[in-house]
Amino acid sequence: MSAIGTIDERLAKVTDAFDQDCYCVTRHETKDGALGVLAEHRTARNQATQRPKKAFYVDGNPRQVGYLIGALAPDDVRRMATEFVEHFIFDFIGILEAGEEGIGKLIQEHLVQIVREQTQKMIPDIPAEYIEEIDGLVEGAGTPEVTRERLVALNFGVDCALAHLYSGTWFEDNNVAPRMLRIPSACNTFFLTGAAAGGRHLFGRDYMFPTAGVFQDTACMIVYNPESPRRAHVSQSAPGLVGSMVAMNVDGVAVGVDVLAGRMCDPERPGFDSLALNRHVAQYSGSADEAVRHIADAQRGVCWLYPVADARGRAFAVEAGRKLGPGEPFPYLEYVPHYLKRFLPTPPYIERMRRLYHTPEPDQGIMARPIDYRYPMKYLKWNKRLWNAWNRNLLQRILDFIWAIITGKKQWKEFVEEVGVLFRDLTYSKEYFTEKGYINKKWDEHNCPGPFFFAPQRESSADTMVVCNTCITPEMRLTAMNSWVATISNNDQNDFQWRYDELNREILDALMASPGGVEETAAWDLINFLRPDGNFPDYYPKDQQGRVYVHGSVTLCELGSRSIKSLFGYYGDEPVSITLMSYL
Repeated sequence: MSAIGTIDERLAKVTDAFDQDCYCVTRHETKDGALGVLAEHRTARNQATQRPKKAFYVDGNPRQVGYLIGALAPDDVRRMATEFVEHFIFDFIGILEAGEEGIGKLIQEHLVQIVREQTQKMIPDIPAEYIEEIDGLVEGAGTPEVTRERLVALNFGVDCALAHLYSGTWFEDNNVAPRMLRIPSACNTFFLTGAAAGGRHLFGRDYMFPTAGVFQDTACMIVYNPESPRRAHVSQSAPGLVGSMVAMNVDGVAVGVDVLAGRMCDPERPGFDSLALNRHVAQYSGSADEAVRHIADAQRGVCWLYPVADARGRAFAVEAGRKLGPGEPFPYLEYVPHYLKRFLPTPPYIERMRRLYHTPEPDQGIMARPIDYRYPMKYLKWNKRLWNAWNRNLLQRILDFIWAIITGKKQWKEFVEEVGVLFRDLTYSKEYFTEKGYINKKWDEHNCPGPFFFAPQRESSADTMVVCNTCITPEMRLTAMNSWVATISNNDQNDFQWRYDELNREILDALMASPGGVEETAAWDLINFLRPDGNFPDYYPKDQQGRVYVHGSVTLCELGSRSIKSLFGYYGDEPVSITLMSYL
C-alpha cells in the first residue's frame, strides 16, 4: 500500500500511533514527498548505553526509504557500515585465533577481501530496489565512511561468507583445517494457531544473530509503508540493513530465517538469501503460500531455513539450498561420504516414500514442510544403523584428531578435554524419537552422530510448528550429511537438536497446562526459553560487567492483530511493541 494524506496528516497519524506504543517522536525528515519519523521509547532503554530504544516509520519508494533512514540515524548506519562489517564475519563463523597474529589473522584478512570483492559480484542477483535503497542510505547518511561497497558487504556478506564456509572450497584451497572453523549455531521458531493458541496466531522468533559488538546497540523496529505494489510491514532490524531478522506485513504474513548447515551451496553465486529475502517476502506476500513461492523462485545460493506463517493459520518451514536449474536433479546423495551411502536409502526408495506419504516434490532446491506435514516415519528405522556406522568409524575420527594435533590445529591439552567424547560410543535408543523425546537431555551433552541421522519431527498437531536449525524432511536432511559440514558443526549439531527437542517439550507442557490454548504471555516465555533468568542460566556467557547481550532479537508476532513484541540489546532490557495497523 502507499501512504495516504499530506505530510502533516501522516506525521500526526504516525505520532499518535507511536504514542500508543509508548514512543515519543523526536525527529522527522522528508524526501520528495516521502516521510521518515524517528521515535524513542519512553521507558525501554539499552542497559549498556542507557539510550532509549528506537523505532522508525518510513514511506515512499526504495531510494526515499533508504535516504530517510540514513538521514534519521547516520551514526547507526556508519557503525553498521564500518565496525559491524569489519567484525561480523568472525563472530558469525567463529574463526579460531581470528584476533591474534598467525593463521587466524591471515584468514581474517583474506575473508574480508573475499567478502568485499564477491558481494559486488552478487548485485545482479539482488532485486534492484534493495540496491536503490542502499544508494539512498548512502545519500541520507552523508558521511564518507558510508559507501555502497560497505553497505552491500553489510547486507550480503553473510551469504557470501557462508556459501564459502559450507562448501569449504576457499578454505580447502588455502589449507585451512575445518577444525579451525565454527558455524553459527542459532535460531528458534515456533508457530501456534487454532486450538493451540486459543484462536490466535502466534509466531515466535529467537534469531540468535552475532552482534559483532554493534548490533545490540543499533537494533530497532522499522515500520515500512512503501509505494504499491509493496506491502506495508514492520521489521526488526538495524539502520543500514535492508533486510529483516523477522518481519510481519499488513496481511498478517510473518517470516524469519534460521541458520542451516549444509553443503548445497554455490560459492560462485551466493545469490539472494537470508535477511534481504525475508524483507522481500514480507513486502510481496499476501499469504504463507505466496511466501513459499517467492523463496522458491529467488536466486538462492546458500542453505537457510525460512519459517513463514499467516493470519489464516497456514505455515511452512521452508528448508532451502541453492536454487536448482530447470531439469537439474535434486542432489539427495551427492554430498554424503562414500562409506555412508550403503547405510542410507536410495533415490527410488525416497521417491516411493514421497508417494506413500503424499509429500510434495522438491521445488527448485527447497522442501516446504507445511504445518500439517506427515513425517515419513519409515526413515527413522535407518537411524540405528547410522548410529552404528558412526561408532564403527572411530578409527577415522582418531586419525583426524591426531592429524589436527600434528598440524597445530589442536593442542595436546585439548586431548584431555575431548578424549572422553572422542572414544565414547554413542548410545542409541528408540525413545530418542518419541513425541517428547530427547537425543541430548541437557544442552551440553553430545550424543548425536553429527548430522548423519534422520532428525525426527516431534510436533504431531496441525496447530503447531517448531523450527530450530535442523532439516526435518528426509530429502533436505540428506544434503546436510557431509564430512566437511560435520567437522565444522559437530558440537553444534547436538545443540541444534537439543534446542528443537527442548522447545518442543516446553510447548507441549504449556498446551497441557492451558487446554484453552497458549496465551501471549506464555508464548513470550516459550520463545524466550534461553533467557539467563530462566531454566538455562549458563547457556549464554556474561560480559565483564555481568551482562548478557541478546544474540540478535527475541520476537513474538500475533498475526491476527498485526502486533509485534521484540527484545534486543541486553537481557533485562524492556521489550518493545508495535501495532502495525495504527501506522497505516
